[in-house]
Amino acid sequence: MQCIRYSRFGGPEVLELHEVELPEPGPGQVRLRVAGAGVNPIDYKTRAGLGFAAQALGTQFQFTPGYDVAGMVDATGAGVTEPALGDAVFGMVNFPLLAGAYAEFVVLAAADVVPAPARLPLAHAAGLPLAGLTAWQALFDVGQLQAGERVLVLAGAGGVGHLATQLACWKGATVSATASVANREFLLQCGVDQPLDYSEPSWQQAGPWDLILDLMGGSVGVMALSLLAPGGRLVTVPTNTAAQLQQAGAEQGCTVLPMRVNPDAGQLRQLAMLVDAGILKLHVSATFPLRDAAAAHRQIETGRTRGKIILVP
Repeated sequence: MQCIRYSRFGGPEVLELHEVELPEPGPGQVRLRVAGAGVNPIDYKTRAGLGFAAQALGTQFQFTPGYDVAGMVDATGAGVTEPALGDAVFGMVNFPLLAGAYAEFVVLAAADVVPAPARLPLAHAAGLPLAGLTAWQALFDVGQLQAGERVLVLAGAGGVGHLATQLACWKGATVSATASVANREFLLQCGVDQPLDYSEPSWQQAGPWDLILDLMGGSVGVMALSLLAPGGRLVTVPTNTAAQLQQAGAEQGCTVLPMRVNPDAGQLRQLAMLVDAGILKLHVSATFPLRDAAAAHRQIETGRTRGKIILVP
């Protein structure tokens, strides 16, 4: 089978197409014929040598990236009764350290996949797990968002952002989100009550907010602390600047809650139900052939991708 691998950190050019042996599922595992693999910021950050996953790789490695997958069950290991051969499923792959979705076939725990939403093309379902779970857990598990609260999503048109805005609306919150002016209509389509053009400094006067979902980190996240309502909280997703934001929050008397996504089959089922009910809409801006993984990385590294990018074997 073919897969994308890299053995050194660097730019997109280190991503290479390899021919490798077909993996066999062990006890409790399934093998998927991959229909699509989601491309996420953690993929290019790890490839560049940044973050916890890159640190775990060390200096000698052969790494196949990709934490999001959708596909058909091609083989099952001992003890697996669900899913069955031929089932269309999606989920997170070997998170947080092994990955492996940028491939024609992948082996992962049967417990980590659930039936794919019927309303989406199967390849597109690969764009939902990591971004959808990040949005769900940041808003509801960590942020404890309540109906009637005001929420601000920083970078509302991106992969996590466009799902978070819809989930917050579904919860009954009043939703603001930052994006470029070109994404104003897109934000409105996602249910955002108040699209904010981040290039205009006056957008900050639209606050304060009870909950801020920080998908930017760094100086943007620090600035956003001043936009919290009394008793408000900021959930920050970028792990590389979480300590910086926590320190700034402590100095300003603000609540900063860092988070890292965790695989959760139950929450994935809920996300799939919302998709099939027409409540949650996943936007896929582009698909790339597996061999063009480097081009997909160049696109997502621009920081201007609307919704999700998918690799298709």
